[in-house]
Amino acid sequence: MKQVRELGYCSAALALFFALAYSVAQLMSTFELIPHPQDLFWLFLPSLFLAPAFLLTMISLHYTADESVKIWTMIGYSFAALYTICACIVYFSQLTVVLPKELNGEVDERYVLIFEPKTFLMAVDCLGYFFMSLSTLFAAFAFREYKWLYRGMLWNGALLPVLILAFFYPVFYYVGALWMLTFPLAMINAMKYFVVGSNPKFSFKLEYDTK
Repeated sequence: MKQVRELGYCSAALALFFALAYSVAQLMSTFELIPHPQDLFWLFLPSLFLAPAFLLTMISLHYTADESVKIWTMIGYSFAALYTICACIVYFSQLTVVLPKELNGEVDERYVLIFEPKTFLMAVDCLGYFFMSLSTLFAAFAFREYKWLYRGMLWNGALLPVLILAFFYPVFYYVGALWMLTFPLAMINAMKYFVVGSNPKFSFKLEYDTK
């Protein structure tokens, strides 16, 4: 169990790092501090590595959850696996196929794999983050005892309708930007959970209840 918690802590820390790296790149791209299409590299690279890190986090949460609530974590990491598949398809193809062509000026708006609003790969990407939100939403119910982790994952899960609407109505991308707050918060709380669980002398529930 100690090894599972150590793996969970490391994977949650990596997911947090890659999420923050993406967020910084997104802000710099929005304010045109990185030229296009070079900005896409810095958006896609951390997004690619974020997916397996998140999947490992959810698997670790499943193996540390009580037997009576493992159904919720099982559903959570199943949706995390679907998210990982979608994300890896989108970002790996962009980094290895599409972006090199864009940098060489070989791509226009008619290119089937271009990553633009209402395109095929944008649909796959939105579906992937919909699965990510479903993952944290379902898994949250396994950790009601840990109010901070429960709420953090629930808030990230609450974004799921926005992530689908954003494909059809791009204005919802601005609402979806809340992900840059909710997801890091969920990962920070997951890291805290793995640390608390690895220290039998520390009772977080007692500390929480006496405040």
